[in-house]
Amino acid sequence: MTERVQHSASRRYRSPFVAALAWAVCALLATAAVGKVIASAAGERTVIRLELDPSLAGLAAIHWRQWIETTADSVAAIVGGFPQRHIVVQLEADRSRQPIAYGRVQRGNPPRIRLQVHPDASMAELLDDWRGYHEFAHLLIPFPGNDDIWFSEGLASYYQYLLQSRAGVIPPDEAWRRLAAGFRRGLSDFNGHGQTLRALSPNMWRERAFRRVYWTGAAYFLRVDLRLREQSGGKHSLDQVLADFHACCYSRHHRWNAERLIARFGELSIPSVWREEYESMIDEPAKPRVTAAFERLGIVMHADDIELGDAHSERQLRQALAEGTPGPSQKRQSERR
Repeated sequence: MTERVQHSASRRYRSPFVAALAWAVCALLATAAVGKVIASAAGERTVIRLELDPSLAGLAAIHWRQWIETTADSVAAIVGGFPQRHIVVQLEADRSRQPIAYGRVQRGNPPRIRLQVHPDASMAELLDDWRGYHEFAHLLIPFPGNDDIWFSEGLASYYQYLLQSRAGVIPPDEAWRRLAAGFRRGLSDFNGHGQTLRALSPNMWRERAFRRVYWTGAAYFLRVDLRLREQSGGKHSLDQVLADFHACCYSRHHRWNAERLIARFGELSIPSVWREEYESMIDEPAKPRVTAAFERLGIVMHADDIELGDAHSERQLRQALAEGTPGPSQKRQSERR
C-alpha cells in the first residue's frame, strides 16, 4: 500500500517475456523460495524470488507462484521486461477477511515486496484484489522520496485496476468503475482537506491522508496519459514513456524526485503536458481532478456507479487505456508477422 526507502475466472494473461521458471525449495528463514526468470525485449533477465511463510509453503507454493507470475507479467508488459534485475516477494500469512490484507515495497538492494495474504485465498480472489498489482506497479519508477510520495502512490493507484483489465481478470468497463470508485474515495477523504498537495504529501502518514494523496496523484497520471495520447495521435502514452525510461535511464544511479522525473518523462514525450499538469495542481488543495478527463472518456460519475458513453471516440480512448499500449517486444513481434 505504501513504500519507503529501505536503508540497511477469466482469461489468463500470458506474457511474452517469460523465458523460464526455475524452482527450488530451501531453508531460508523457514521459508520456501521459488525463482522466476523474466527476459526483457533487450535480452536482460530478471529473477523474482518468492519467499513463503511456512504455512503457505509445501504443495500450495505453485498456487502463490502462479498468482505472482500473472501480476508480475502484467507490469512487465508495460516496459518490455520487468523494471528490476532482481526482486524478492515475501508472502506472510494473515487470516483477516481480505485475500490480501496489506502490501508494502521496501526499496533495498534488491527491492522487496511484502504482502500479507490469507492462506485459504483462491486464485480468483487473489487476482481480483488490487493490492498485488499496486505494489508491483511501484517498481515501474524509481522512488521519488517521501516528500513526493504522491507521485509514486499515484502511479501505482492509476495502474492497479488497468493492470487487472490488461491481465484479463476484469472487463475494461469494470476497471473504469473501480477507478471511479477510487477517485470518489479520494474526494471523500476528510483527512488533509484543504491542504495543498505540496504540503500534504510529506505529511501523508501523520495526517492519515492516504486516500486523498493517492488518488490526487492517480488523477494526475490519468490527465497526463490522456493528453499524451490525444496530442500525439497515439504516438505517446504513459506506457510508452515508462518503456523508454526503462530503456534509457532507470538503472542509472541517480537521486530522483517528482520534478526530475517529470522533466525526464517530458523529454521522452511532450514536456508541456507533464509540466502544465504538475503546475496546475501541486500548490492547489489536494483532491482528484478528473471531471474534464472523464468527460473526454465519456464517463459520468454518479454516487455509487458510472455511466459510460457510447460515442466511438470515447470508447476508443477507454479501450486504449484499459488494454494498454503494446510494449516494445510486442511491437517487434507484430511487425515480424
